[in-house]
Amino acid sequence: MYNISSLRLTTYAIVLLWLFVFLFVACRSSSNGHGDKDHGLILIGTRVKTPQGRMFYLGAYQDMPTRVDPKEMVLLGRENAIYSYGKHPYVWDGSSAILRKYAVDNAMKVKVVDSMQFKNIVKAESFGSLAFISNEEAYAFFLAEGKVIQFNPSTMRMTASLTVPALPMGKTAEVNTNTYYSFVTDDHTILLPIGINPNNFDKFPTVAQVAVFNSRERSIRYSSDSRMSLGYNNFAVDILNGDLYYRPSKYIARAQDYAPVSDSPPTGGLLKVKKDGNFASDFFVDLQKVLDAHRIVSVIYIKGKDVLVQYIEKGWQIPKDPGEWFDCPTKLAVVDLHQMTYKNTPLLDHYGTIYPVGELDGKQYFANFGAKDGTYHFFEQDDDQVFKATTEALGGSGIYIARIR
Repeated sequence: MYNISSLRLTTYAIVLLWLFVFLFVACRSSSNGHGDKDHGLILIGTRVKTPQGRMFYLGAYQDMPTRVDPKEMVLLGRENAIYSYGKHPYVWDGSSAILRKYAVDNAMKVKVVDSMQFKNIVKAESFGSLAFISNEEAYAFFLAEGKVIQFNPSTMRMTASLTVPALPMGKTAEVNTNTYYSFVTDDHTILLPIGINPNNFDKFPTVAQVAVFNSRERSIRYSSDSRMSLGYNNFAVDILNGDLYYRPSKYIARAQDYAPVSDSPPTGGLLKVKKDGNFASDFFVDLQKVLDAHRIVSVIYIKGKDVLVQYIEKGWQIPKDPGEWFDCPTKLAVVDLHQMTYKNTPLLDHYGTIYPVGELDGKQYFANFGAKDGTYHFFEQDDDQVFKATTEALGGSGIYIARIR
């Protein structure tokens, strides 16, 4: 005859045992990095030269791969800009003026789930950048036309069409100012650094500029600084504290080589940009003077007082054909902003041109083109200011990396 108390204790013990097994398995499942919802997925974008022209590709991965192959990625097309927010990638297709929303399925395939058509609203070539505030609020900037489109990322529907002051010289074909990147501050101010790729070397703005969009007031203004000519359309972000710096442009460096403007301020400078979009009046460094360089091509990263700069050495002979200018030999050096000294980093010369492509788990990532052996890589920035090649990009250069959750 069974003892009721013993039976109850046995039943409780079995229940507790199964509960323990369930928790143990769940913990193991979440700790291995696969299937953990908090772990998320890694998005990687590349651009590859094909017989049909330069094509853009996007892939999703559970962990950082040793290589990415366009054959295993989704083909986006010829003129694309990649973004992500929350769980979704978003891709602007400049050929068709369509913004597509993607999702990653259980088989790790990237697929279109929704889209927005802008063709009858704005001109595709005036597209500047996307900026996400929340799951229900985002903005697409067409500043050359003086338009900002507010839309809902969840429904992919336009919620407002705003008329704002147009981008200075944005419609001037010889100047071609543009905004390709956006940075959202803690108070939801959106900063868009203004860059340039001049088609006429005699005409380019001689001031640095940032477009500042107030999402609450839904208004825009343009912040300028005459200490430096228009630079690159991206910020260099301080790895240590997130400070923003307006960095030089290789396009302006080339323009000055072929049609110098006598009253132009330095092109190879570095300005600091405050969170309100204004330039810090107490900070300016002429990197070209510090390095005694012919021209500054780019600022790759900033970490506190240390700035990694790509430059052209003094004495370089300028080619007659401006199209050959971009083949100029460059060097990389770390500039100490406190001491105003520099140290060359020849170990990085092998990789050619290095540029930032995104952030992953708090670490900055970079990509390259022009390597001596013809390879392309994604690089992780470590604490010793040395790039660690983590992933080889087959067939073409990396352009984007981020984690979606």
